[in-house]
Amino acid sequence: MYETMTITFQIHYQTNWGQQMAIVGNLPELGSGNEQQAQTMQYIGGGYWRVSIPLKKAPSTLEYQYLLKDNASLSLLTAEWGNRRKLRISRLAGDHLFLKDSWRAVDHPENAFYTAAFSKVIFKPQAQYKGNSITPDPLRLGIRFQLRAVQVPAGLQLAILGSLPELGAWDYGRPVLLSNADFPLWTGEISVGFRQGFEYKYGLYDPTVQRIIELETGPNRKLDGAPLDALVNSTIVNDEYYANPAGNWKGAGVAVPVFSLRTAESMGVGEFNDLKKMIDWAQKAGLRMVQILPVNDTSANHTWTDSYPYAAITVFGLHPQFLHLDVLEGINTKKVATERKKLNLHPAVDYEAVNKAKLSLAREAFNKTQKTFLSSPDFLSFFAESKHWLEPYAVFCYLRDKFKSVEFAENWGAYAQYTPALLEELASPTATDYADVAFHYYLQYHLDKQLREASDYARSKGLILKGDLPIGIYRHSVDAWVAPHLYNMDGQAGAPPDPFSDNGQNWGFPTYNWAEMAKDGYLWWRQRMGQLSRYFDAYRIDHILGFFRIWQIPLDQVEGTLGFFNPALPIMREELDARGIWFDQERYCKPFITKQLLDERFGEDVDDVRTQFLDEIRFNYFAFKPQYDTQRKIEQFFQAAENQDKIHLQPGLYKLISNVLLLEIPGSNGRAFHPRIDLNKTYSFQNLDAVQQAKLQELYIDYFYRRQEDFWRAQAMQKLPALKASTDMLICGEDLGMVPACVPGVMRELGILTLEIQRMSKNPATEFLQEEDIPYLSVASPSTHDMAPIRAWWEEEDRALISRFFHNELKFMGQEPYTCEPFLAKAVVEKHLRWPSMWTVFPLQDLLAMDLKLRRENPAEERINVPAIMPYYWRYRMHLDLEDLIAAEGYNAMLHDLLHRYDRA
Repeated sequence: MYETMTITFQIHYQTNWGQQMAIVGNLPELGSGNEQQAQTMQYIGGGYWRVSIPLKKAPSTLEYQYLLKDNASLSLLTAEWGNRRKLRISRLAGDHLFLKDSWRAVDHPENAFYTAAFSKVIFKPQAQYKGNSITPDPLRLGIRFQLRAVQVPAGLQLAILGSLPELGAWDYGRPVLLSNADFPLWTGEISVGFRQGFEYKYGLYDPTVQRIIELETGPNRKLDGAPLDALVNSTIVNDEYYANPAGNWKGAGVAVPVFSLRTAESMGVGEFNDLKKMIDWAQKAGLRMVQILPVNDTSANHTWTDSYPYAAITVFGLHPQFLHLDVLEGINTKKVATERKKLNLHPAVDYEAVNKAKLSLAREAFNKTQKTFLSSPDFLSFFAESKHWLEPYAVFCYLRDKFKSVEFAENWGAYAQYTPALLEELASPTATDYADVAFHYYLQYHLDKQLREASDYARSKGLILKGDLPIGIYRHSVDAWVAPHLYNMDGQAGAPPDPFSDNGQNWGFPTYNWAEMAKDGYLWWRQRMGQLSRYFDAYRIDHILGFFRIWQIPLDQVEGTLGFFNPALPIMREELDARGIWFDQERYCKPFITKQLLDERFGEDVDDVRTQFLDEIRFNYFAFKPQYDTQRKIEQFFQAAENQDKIHLQPGLYKLISNVLLLEIPGSNGRAFHPRIDLNKTYSFQNLDAVQQAKLQELYIDYFYRRQEDFWRAQAMQKLPALKASTDMLICGEDLGMVPACVPGVMRELGILTLEIQRMSKNPATEFLQEEDIPYLSVASPSTHDMAPIRAWWEEEDRALISRFFHNELKFMGQEPYTCEPFLAKAVVEKHLRWPSMWTVFPLQDLLAMDLKLRRENPAEERINVPAIMPYYWRYRMHLDLEDLIAAEGYNAMLHDLLHRYDRA
């Protein structure tokens, strides 16, 4: 290693007028990691930028990244994709090292391949290949070629072929072989005795025939002679993006909740152990991914309402219902067999019976083995790495059961507020009820072990196990108990109205205090990502729009219609005046209730409504009495047993409450507002004159579709990059609903796959999703867990829409069948397989719909969730064992052939 050296950086990037290339890195000469102090580069023509850095001491490791800046202000316009480059200054380097780099585009489709899903699963190398290396010679120029490439078929090796004799002179039998020792980086070296430019390409080398069998597509790559002058001792060529002749890789997967799995070994509910058989079937069918719903513990009330998987009491701990009991030391196998036989008779999950039985049997086993378990090295290791969440979770569960309530603020007395001292007291091994706390350690240890075993099994079979990240946390969770300052506990997260929920959705979750989370670099999120990566190589971000802005509903309201986006740039009173909108606070911000409206909405019940709930404030105009002026107050009224006979009035009263145009921002003294979502559909809007309607509608469009875009983009770019940098999992985002225009660009820039649902076209000009609107970096699916599967949708949906789908989308002639016959389901599946999306993922129900013998008799029983019903009982379970599905040779061969036909197997 030379004490002093010069490093010359060169990159090709075609800038626009007024733009400047720069480089930032871990050297003082490169700004010591500070982008504001980055080293500017010089333009040398032909799209090339170069800078030479003399160093007094050669570094052992070099880290750097290229930046595009504004030439006038030197403000950052964009950085190249990915983490900073890392280079070990090896024996190849002399006193002058030349680096020829290629720009890493943020929107290149290959970027997704550098995630764990591909580099550690789909394209994980099956062998380690040696490359060509050289002995340094001061009289010759050493050139190291480096290419990052993941998509290399098993059994093949990357090689390089070119115009120089040292590169085989284009002889397919004499290439320079590349090593994958630092996969996904492939490297090889040559030494030349002259300084001239040359051309080359990368290709696939087959060791069995000892020749290149395929070169990359496109024009030859070039290394000009200009940089190879006599001052340079060695050159490193960092190439990007192998131009694969096979084109874009595509795969297919199956989506199924763990609780829905059924095997001969499960006990009334799917278990982590059952994932192995699902993986066996998926592999046999040619699928490459198994996607599941959230698996965190939701045990809040020990009733069926806990079946909702998006309301976890912890974002770290796993649900005990997924525990496979047979392998527990000391388990009563006879009792397990008895319970298994009884619970497996149910066609759907009996949530309460399953969890009661499993917890009882597990507790018996724990009581027998507690001492040896708590002192075992495996448990102590798990406890040490999980302590930051495991101890608070276990104590939380103990207190939940002690007070028979999860609502800690209201019912836990002295324990309502978490403190480290409280945790130390209750988690102490000398505490009176320590066994009740430690039981939850026991459950989590075995759950973690079983899910990791399933995950490792998937990887061994070349399949991706894809998890699910809920956007919110449960209001009465250990997360909220331990760190309430991280959340806005005075709000509720949800979603605005959409075609599947006319009144929007109210999930009840507190929203995030992002400013507080940013103070420690989003530690909670980074820990959460780390926990997910223990089990998954890909995950789905539920409602990724929440990272741009969340739909927040006041605590005193029930439906999503009275929510607003947070954060958002509000409408100011001065703007109303400037737009010529006549403004009266009572008219715009209070429910607009007239005699005519009451008569139309309540008919023969109108007198009861007026007497019980309303005051007449002037002739034929009404207002709610103070005791009923929010949806929450109305909800509480109808919860009383004596008022149940009037509960049919509740929806109409909710509608009255939401019959407003503007939502005043609390604390703004009547100066700032959010427009009520879908205000043009309200009775209040319809009773304005045409001029005021037009002005208000223009303001509405500006608020929701124009003014917020840059603001919301900035919000997402503060959060999502930190999450992405904390994991190497493949990230997919659920970007459905009211999607801001800035969302696709941010997802593309960060390499996050979009979700494309056939029935939810994002193009307002089309009724159904069209091929030309589908980006490659996407997951396409015929439905989600919040929608009816194909067969149920076909039979429940409006017949006119089904007819249009049958004729216009599936291209069939004649009368559409009343039921979704197997050939129709197959046509839907084939359409998705043809689409350009990287992944197409099918709900299991939709795949089974193609086979008359395998599919369920009643399609209505295949529904997982109905968003409009809250709470909903999540209990769908397969009607056949996975062992039977694995044995269905004819069906599996048909599905495999189908996937292979469309290059997805």
